[in-house]
Amino acid sequence: MAKCITVKQPWASLIVEGIKIEDNIIFKDIENRTWRTNFRGRVLIHAGKTILRPQQCNFTDDQWDNIRGDMRYNILHGDLPSGAIIGSVEIVDCVINHPSIWAEKTPLDKQLEDKCIWNWVLSNPIKFDNPIPCKGKLSFWDFDEKLIK
Repeated sequence: MAKCITVKQPWASLIVEGIKIEDNIIFKDIENRTWRTNFRGRVLIHAGKTILRPQQCNFTDDQWDNIRGDMRYNILHGDLPSGAIIGSVEIVDCVINHPSIWAEKTPLDKQLEDKCIWNWVLSNPIKFDNPIPCKGKLSFWDFDEKLIK
């Protein structure tokens, strides 16, 4: 069994697919959650059925400026895979107030109240050539890897 997590679109595609800027691929290197995880390692990314429009995403100027080309077009037109496992990524850390442009920040007074936004630090994304249709779930969930191979 492999660990899996459901992420709304366009965030799921930004995690596994990234954005091509010249010869570099920039991907969403943070997943923001209201809960901390001690899990470290590779996790499958399930794109949930909900595809948010750009105005629903509250992109910062820095984030939107870094989304270019095909990815921007796909986000604007809602042309993204949904209801399927679309790739995987490694969770390498879980912190508060990471410097990434993708990290939501937690004000100091909220940290003291234990109401933090946790920034899961992501690395080494892999986009699957063929999405694997399935239903998502809340939190981490197990997926039978035999169906991938």
